[in-house]
Amino acid sequence: MRPRSHLPDPERRARSRLAQILHDQPFLCGSLVTMQRTCGKPGCKCTRGELHPGLYLALRVGKKRKMIHVPQTMEQTIRQWWPIIRKLGG
Repeated sequence: MRPRSHLPDPERRARSRLAQILHDQPFLCGSLVTMQRTCGKPGCKCTRGELHPGLYLALRVGKKRKMIHVPQTMEQTIRQWWPIIRKLGG
């Protein structure tokens, strides 16, 4: 493997910036997914088929996909972060 000093300047700068981001900020590799669900309350509209939308973070743990529910209180924050996270990811 060639030393990093032999890499083109733009690639060296990109790798350096990525290392800074990974070191300074929390990092998750996943996708935001909206899924429909039932709440389980008798008489709720979801028992008639009008399901509630829920936001989930889909992550891969080993070979399995894990879905983490995003509470409604955090949805706005996650949606504000997402464009930044998407831009950093590529």
